[in-house]
Amino acid sequence: MLRHATVKTRQTAAVLDFLAPNAFGYRLGSSKVQLQHLVTKPSKRHDMEKLAEFPSSVRTQIPAVLCDNIKQRISLLNQPGVAAVSDPDINFFDEKVVQLRLALKAGDIARVGELWLQLEDRKLLRLLGRELRGFSERAARLCITDNTEPWDANERKVIEGIAIAAACEGAVNALTTCMITHIKRGDSQAVLDLYRRFLMHFSNRTASEPLPSSTREDFEDANGLALNIIGDQPSHLPNFSLVLAAIVAHALEDSFEGALKIMLDNPVRINQAAQKEFMASFNDVSFRRKVQSYVDRLDIARLVSRHHSLSTHIANLASNQDLTQLHKLYRAIIDGLHGPESYLAARDSQKSSQRPVVVQEITWAAFLTGFLQCHRRDLAENLWNDILKNGIRPGVITWTALLDGFDSMGEADAASTSWDNMVSQGIRPGILTYRAVISTLFNVRRPDDAIEKFAKFKQELADGSLPDSGDALPVYNTVLHGLLNNGRPGDADALLQHLRQKGPKPDIVSYNTFLRHHGRRGEFRAVSVLLERLREDGLTGDAFTFSSVLSALLKVGRTDAIDIVLSLMKKQNVEPNVAVFSAIIDQQLREPSEQGLSTAMELLQKMETNPDAQPNDVTYTGVLASLHRQSWPNAALAEECRRYVLKRMKERNIRSNRVTYHILIKACLENPEAEGLQGALSYYKEMANRKIPMNYDTWYVLLHGLISREEWAVADEMVEDLLRYIKPVGALESLIGRIQRRTAWRMKLGPKLYV
Repeated sequence: MLRHATVKTRQTAAVLDFLAPNAFGYRLGSSKVQLQHLVTKPSKRHDMEKLAEFPSSVRTQIPAVLCDNIKQRISLLNQPGVAAVSDPDINFFDEKVVQLRLALKAGDIARVGELWLQLEDRKLLRLLGRELRGFSERAARLCITDNTEPWDANERKVIEGIAIAAACEGAVNALTTCMITHIKRGDSQAVLDLYRRFLMHFSNRTASEPLPSSTREDFEDANGLALNIIGDQPSHLPNFSLVLAAIVAHALEDSFEGALKIMLDNPVRINQAAQKEFMASFNDVSFRRKVQSYVDRLDIARLVSRHHSLSTHIANLASNQDLTQLHKLYRAIIDGLHGPESYLAARDSQKSSQRPVVVQEITWAAFLTGFLQCHRRDLAENLWNDILKNGIRPGVITWTALLDGFDSMGEADAASTSWDNMVSQGIRPGILTYRAVISTLFNVRRPDDAIEKFAKFKQELADGSLPDSGDALPVYNTVLHGLLNNGRPGDADALLQHLRQKGPKPDIVSYNTFLRHHGRRGEFRAVSVLLERLREDGLTGDAFTFSSVLSALLKVGRTDAIDIVLSLMKKQNVEPNVAVFSAIIDQQLREPSEQGLSTAMELLQKMETNPDAQPNDVTYTGVLASLHRQSWPNAALAEECRRYVLKRMKERNIRSNRVTYHILIKACLENPEAEGLQGALSYYKEMANRKIPMNYDTWYVLLHGLISREEWAVADEMVEDLLRYIKPVGALESLIGRIQRRTAWRMKLGPKLYV
């Protein structure tokens, strides 16, 4: 158990024992034609809709309209891939596209096939571009919906060819409908064949389009808590509906292994709304449950396979103290390791086609830190036991996570004992391990012990015995921060001078640590010396730097503080743009002081008179959020500032949108006073009055904030409102379940609740 990690052990001790769419109407009749071959080719993404609209006859048009059409045509011809097309081909293209539209509208599939082949033979399909979107809508209506009626092979080939080409342009209606048709007929191979053909065309199209400089994981990292919630697909991944159709086809074959390969090859996010719409096409409840089981496990496999993104998600959950979701996610991973149909591997030696995804040490470490940050030592103990049960020897990453967790809990004794146990097991601490234990000791006011560990760190760094050779400066910055916080500014200054002379060279974080310390005390002489050293070291200040200088100037009573800071920024060639101004304002509003509030509003007014740094919706929203997030000593001044911001937004025609309201509601609910709840409800009513649609995220922010405040009665009312508009899924559904269980418990107790 975890407690054994924090109990002194004998030297002879061994390893610790803990530590889509519905049916599309009726099918129109069509003639039949024998087609020898129909293969669609990927088209480039050019907007060719207007080209297709160029009139075949212009005799009846007035000169102005004709002139506009000519201009449009010239513009289109200048696009890459179009300019090389001859005039006869363009005229042919115009004519055939119009005929193709009419044939689709009439349901004449044979004629559609003939026209498609004519365009293909002259290599003109590439000019269709987004015109394919409209074709996809019409082609979807031509898919056969009667499962008892045979689907003519030639007609099917025509529709599927158009469907695949359109899907490559993002219009998936026709292809999704074709896949659903085959699923209903129990033809899983037809679905998978369509999916393979689509991937071939899709990969050919995207091969010439370079991916963004960020990796696929970056798309998810940026979403934090939204990792497992509804989100848009990155453009270089197939649409979720198509991936889901392939997964459903494997479910028909009882092949979870095949579905798992589909997901790992194209790890799209689970769009739960699209999933419900897709599965509504099937009446078999047991089949829908089976698919849901597949999707739930596949999403866990996707997350675990992207361990850096998963670690970020876990850190965000822990930061928000969302223990319910954190524990639920952990249990799902354990089930993937040891459930009746295990699909995750604990070690590389267990990896196989049935268990292709290995739970990395960084994932165990992230959960360990998360549980300790949520002050659930019991869950951390269980996790450590799970690690050992799976035959995993905790490495330096896991031990560092344990120490980070103890740092967040302020348990220096536990951290020190765990350190000793780690070393006794032959695990050599790394740079970040040293940083974690030193930070813990400084934070609990044990500077002598921290300095002792720091001396050992420097010795190992000098003789090259550290297991990693990363940047050591974070450890030095931690020591600088700890010395200043423990009343040893002389030692901190001596260490800074040593770094300047011997290295590693201090960075802006090093100097900001000092500037914050002296700025809060109004020690402007020390601030001036630091600024000169910063300049000598060739460093440029950031928003935190200038905000700290501003605070120091205000402490010593300088009425021209803002002008001095602006002059300093100019000397350092820092452009006081919107981003810099907004960041400084945010820093000034972090502490609820009247002086900071007044300074922030003065800076805002300077922005409003600066043509190169005009405040935008982000600036005003940030100020409002800061005003709501905490109680201010001078409530009247805070309210006056709030009214000023709203007035200026109105004058500048800046209106709050849904995202703005989410930020403001969240900020209000973080304010523990009654005014916080009132502010959140006021914004909620304002959204309703302005008829701004409330989506999944709106309700999540509201309910999560109300639960954190334990405002159960208001939460009950919100749940009633929510259920009128949307059907909850995922994390939102879990929040509602928590509220409803609490309500049921209160009703069961009745009057006893108040005794």
